[in-house]
Amino acid sequence: MRRLLNPPKVAGGLVLITALVGIVVNLGASWLVARADRTSLNVEGAFQHILNDLFAFIATAIAGLVVLLTGWGQADAIAALVVAALMAKAGWGLIRDSWRIFLEAAPRGMNVAAVDADLHAVAGVLEVHDLHVWEVTSEFPALSAHILVDHSHDCHERRQTITALLHERYGLDHTTLQVDHATPSIVPADELSRRLHPKQPEIDDPHAHHSTPESASHPLRPSEPHT
Repeated sequence: MRRLLNPPKVAGGLVLITALVGIVVNLGASWLVARADRTSLNVEGAFQHILNDLFAFIATAIAGLVVLLTGWGQADAIAALVVAALMAKAGWGLIRDSWRIFLEAAPRGMNVAAVDADLHAVAGVLEVHDLHVWEVTSEFPALSAHILVDHSHDCHERRQTITALLHERYGLDHTTLQVDHATPSIVPADELSRRLHPKQPEIDDPHAHHSTPESASHPLRPSEPHT
């Protein structure tokens, strides 16, 4: 506000020359970065930075020309406000696109409920636990899940089938799947008893006294002498 109410003295010609040089440099840089893969937030952030520099130099050039022709010093402050607004807009776009990565949320446009339904529809799949779909970085989705299958299917073969399905339908190439055979939820009573009370093997004691039928039928009397 101080620069708007009491603008400092601005050398319009010097500002205009500096801005024109900056425009030429940033036009070249913008052209080069625009040809890169801007699906990456890192590349997009760099592009937006260069683009805002270009807009800043354009606004500066206009302000310098106005000051040079009219002497109106507030033009420089107004150009600074315009550039700040453009920077805020570009920054908000990057934050909006990156918050899903920071929070490990599902990628934009990914229907996790549909993924879960397709996993349950695979032959042999009984249950799906701990399903998590998130974005490691821009354009790098990942999935992890614990899947239970019946005993008539091979776990390794089912994992390969599910991996192929996720790749074809959802473009998910980074998957971590733990596939196990389902165990009966109800254990039969005899099996439960066997687990709780396992039988101990019988071990012969060499020091134990084994009586014979003869000694059992003719015990020693106290009056008989020992030989």
